[in-house]
Amino acid sequence: MVMKKVNKNNCFFLYGDDPVSANIRKRSLIASYFHGNPPDVTLFDGNGSFDEYKNALEGQSLFTAETAVVIHNPPFLKRRSEKEDKKEEIFLQILKDLSPEILLVILVDGKVDKRTKIVKTLLSICTAEEYSLMNPRDAAGTMIRMLADEGKRVDYEARGYLETVLSSWEQISSPLLQTECDKIVLMCGNRDTVTRKLLEAALPDYMNQGIFRFTDALLDKKAAVVLESADRVFTDIPSTIKNLGFLSSKFRKIKIFHEMKRCRRPESEIKEALGARTSWMWRNMQQEASKVKERDAEWFLLQIFNYQMKTRQGASDLELKDLLLTYCMK
Repeated sequence: MVMKKVNKNNCFFLYGDDPVSANIRKRSLIASYFHGNPPDVTLFDGNGSFDEYKNALEGQSLFTAETAVVIHNPPFLKRRSEKEDKKEEIFLQILKDLSPEILLVILVDGKVDKRTKIVKTLLSICTAEEYSLMNPRDAAGTMIRMLADEGKRVDYEARGYLETVLSSWEQISSPLLQTECDKIVLMCGNRDTVTRKLLEAALPDYMNQGIFRFTDALLDKKAAVVLESADRVFTDIPSTIKNLGFLSSKFRKIKIFHEMKRCRRPESEIKEALGARTSWMWRNMQQEASKVKERDAEWFLLQIFNYQMKTRQGASDLELKDLLLTYCMK
């Protein structure tokens, strides 16, 4: 979500944990401010001093008065000596008096400390915009609205599938969703309805080599498919950690489902505990749980924990494929 506080219209302070969106905004600002014909940009990328910034903002070209300056991750936000206080004041005064021929974009990857004096001043002088990664729980609704803007309707089953898929991602930004949306629109062609089948074909590139299809095969205990797909799912340490985390979450929910059913808990309480916010998600959870006995879910969770612990200790004699195959044979 973008948070704006409008001040000077030629001095922008962009920050947040979604650098992709912030960089897209930076390029858009430069292009639009100079009506599609910007001057060469003076870039300070993680470097520069107050004196250098001052020279860049005051030293106009012999050929044009228009100036574009980008200060990316300025070091003065992280460390500064007391000797620079006077230079900081001069720099901030330059920003206040910035002439219309000059555009300045200060771009910071990550959060900023709003308690510091210089950040407070930048927020008051510049047009400040914060770019944050999206909450995965909100991503499905956002993407459905994007598709609706393109004249595409997401059918009921596809909505549930999209919510299940996107809620499992760790990081989601609007540009990522827009890229996927554009791809889906192209795949739809003249059809105005987005189906689950189409989504399954469109999304695997971002699904860690097909973790969802792999999970379906594992739940169905299709040993041949599981063994054939394992190398594409567990490609390296990061993907293995992430995908084992996804499998653990899936089997943990199945175990919770069986436990609460066994204890005769109300359906509404089970839905809330499992995060089943739609009827499709609830039906899907019931179908998945029907394929796995409670004791098998508990066995799998314990084996994954044991595998991860031994792997961290560097003493694992158990191959991941052996573990998966043993589950399929149970």
